[in-house]
Amino acid sequence: MPQRHVAVNGTRLFLDVRGTTTDPPLLYLHGGPGMSCHHFMTWQGDRLARRLFVIGMDQRGVLRSDPLRPGETFTEDTLVDDCEAVRAELGIPRWTVLGHSFGGRVALRYAARYPERVAAVVFECPGWDFGETERLRLPAAAAIFDELGDHESARQCRELVAEPSDDLLDSFQLVARLVKHDRYDDLYFHRPEARARWRAAEEFPDELQARSAAHSAQAIAGLRAPVLPLLAHVTMPAALIVGGHDLITGPAQVAAFERLVPHGEVLRFPEAGHFVQLEEPEPYAEAVVRLASGGLVP
Repeated sequence: MPQRHVAVNGTRLFLDVRGTTTDPPLLYLHGGPGMSCHHFMTWQGDRLARRLFVIGMDQRGVLRSDPLRPGETFTEDTLVDDCEAVRAELGIPRWTVLGHSFGGRVALRYAARYPERVAAVVFECPGWDFGETERLRLPAAAAIFDELGDHESARQCRELVAEPSDDLLDSFQLVARLVKHDRYDDLYFHRPEARARWRAAEEFPDELQARSAAHSAQAIAGLRAPVLPLLAHVTMPAALIVGGHDLITGPAQVAAFERLVPHGEVLRFPEAGHFVQLEEPEPYAEAVVRLASGGLVP
């Protein structure tokens, strides 16, 4: 099926839909926030579509979806409402929801609020606890700054991570200084060849990138809201995919999943970073197909 837009909840959302409608449906929720589904569909869309009916979606205000209107605000719950409206628009009774990084927050909220619509939920390196995530990212960023000779930025990273509060939103601008050194992506990829493939993906016009930036600015502000307690409401089959070198889903978040979702399955990929979907594409796809086809641990 071709790429298309659907009108829901006062906006138009971009969908990249692949596969056969008779196969098990899978909704992919991208991270970033504001990243879009483009990268995932580039390296996993056709592979997964051999066995699944795959729906990639640019979230509200992101890239190829309509831009946010002047003064428009949204929350993670707004994004959940959009997912449910897309499901209804496509006429899918129930689907598996796969959320990566920030998308793992949206997937968790969706599974907790609409359990009757989610056949299974898969989380890939989700960002459920912002405080723990930043206490992993900041030391790694400090090491890179020191390597670059930017010892002042390294010092600021270490001072911020030493703060007792988990309100670490200032870390975004601080860590983003790595962008000008072309080293920001080092935080997310373990294998250099994966980083190169990431960089080779299609670039989009500045106007579309600005849409994603506006989405990201709002979504980042909402990361303070805790979501870990919602794991107790995950009643459907569930799986957590984690990369051995990932800096987003720390051990406390994995432990919370194991404690609050006792029927869940943890899949570990020791040689992957934050994007298991790219660094371990074949075993990742095999796992997602199994999970979406009903092969989760009961």
